[in-house]
Amino acid sequence: MPTVRVEETVDVARAALFAVMTDHEGFGRFSGIEKCVLVRAGRDERNGAGALRRVHSGPVVLEEEIIAYDAPSSYEYRIRRARPLRMNHTLGRVEFEAVDANRTKVVWTSTFEFPLPILGKAIGKRAAAQVTRGFRKVIREAAALAMKQAA
Repeated sequence: MPTVRVEETVDVARAALFAVMTDHEGFGRFSGIEKCVLVRAGRDERNGAGALRRVHSGPVVLEEEIIAYDAPSSYEYRIRRARPLRMNHTLGRVEFEAVDANRTKVVWTSTFEFPLPILGKAIGKRAAAQVTRGFRKVIREAAALAMKQAA
């Protein structure tokens, strides 16, 4: 089962970055994501635990449920539904560590597999490489947006 782990340190305050990266309705601002719809608001906070979002990226549509939300330190999600290929997603976790007042280390981890005979492993390897690039881009773009909003 492939696990993607991306570590990136960016020049932006942790709380500001966390706010941008957990704004589900604003997720469509990032490269490669056409739109993101908040299907269901979270139980205690709109973007928090219990929230369900639908992410559209090209032909891929993912329904992700936020299963843990500890602002501004971390959130966890699970992909409940994927199209066009079925996916088993164990867990996604995004951690935000303040390096100092204006720098944040982000660790984004996701474990998944495509339960397809013969092709599943090859598809998983290729997807892992694309997901790694995508996570890195989202972190960098979110940092730029958070800095712009703070200015």
